[in-house]
Amino acid sequence: MSVKVLDNAQLITRAINAFPSNYQVGYFKCREIGRRYLAEAAPTDDLVADLATSVRRTLKDWGAGKRGAPELRSVGKFSNALREPGIHSSLVDLAGVPLPKLTVVEKLRCLSGKPAADEALASFDSNLLSVLRALGDRLFIGNTNVTFPMKAVLLITGFMPALDSKRVRTGLKRGGFSGMNKTQYLLPDDAAHADGKKITRLPFLLGQCWTTCAQPLQEGLASSSFPGLREEPGRVFDILLFMQGDEANPILVTCDPPDGDWYELQ
Repeated sequence: MSVKVLDNAQLITRAINAFPSNYQVGYFKCREIGRRYLAEAAPTDDLVADLATSVRRTLKDWGAGKRGAPELRSVGKFSNALREPGIHSSLVDLAGVPLPKLTVVEKLRCLSGKPAADEALASFDSNLLSVLRALGDRLFIGNTNVTFPMKAVLLITGFMPALDSKRVRTGLKRGGFSGMNKTQYLLPDDAAHADGKKITRLPFLLGQCWTTCAQPLQEGLASSSFPGLREEPGRVFDILLFMQGDEANPILVTCDPPDGDWYELQ
């Protein structure tokens, strides 16, 4: 089982260009500040405040506080959370293993091309889920679902798609990923059960796809209105799956073959 992108650069370009361009501005702004934040061992108060303001504004533009989505905490609360060493360290760790470093070989998850030790994988799983829970609690009021904490992680680190309930998860379902398109996707406590496994295994499958399908992806992105996305694999899959969530659009990202247990990786 693997994940593939359709070998058609023109359709990839078309999907990128059809994605609402106003959603791109906030993303690139947050990532520009986020890179500086992640590069600092102890980010300055001014840098943290800039990132907090940009992330909060973009999350609001992306629907936080609307249509039943969780309310945003204040800019000050955002700054306090992003200043916290544990949260900063967790985000740095995620940024240190971008999708191109993640692969799958015979259902074994690999880091930097080599099968990872159980301890390293357990640490990866724990870090990803714990930072989602921390951001869900510290940035939002009454948040229980994965969607907006994942959006926050995407904005800061570019790590992986955010499992948006209306479009990205529908896109995954259309691509053959079972068990993704449901009304609620609650924040899992750990990676021992299906919902936790789906979040922690998906990055490895997408990382493998980014490497094996590099030609159509890079050609399609280079010809798009946003060629800077060539360095943003997590965001690229976020966009392609979002567009795929509309049945009027072609299926570009597929689980091949469709597998009910696609997330059952070591």
